[in-house]
Amino acid sequence: MLTTPEQIERYRLVTLRAAVRLESVGMKKRGKSATAISRELLGLSRSAPFPAVIAGLNQLIEETHV
Repeated sequence: MLTTPEQIERYRLVTLRAAVRLESVGMKKRGKSATAISRELLGLSRSAPFPAVIAGLNQLIEETHV
């Protein structure tokens, strides 16, 4: 069970990473893409490639201690 804000944030980052991986192989969704949300979160440009976005999310996940 996720009860602390740190656990919730880590779960959010892990799900964002999974969604970016799915988008990188062609899956789409309605609304704002997970890649766009991740790029904003990481401060990357709109043209940042998927591997850079995933690497940035991996780094954030590692920094989030649970």
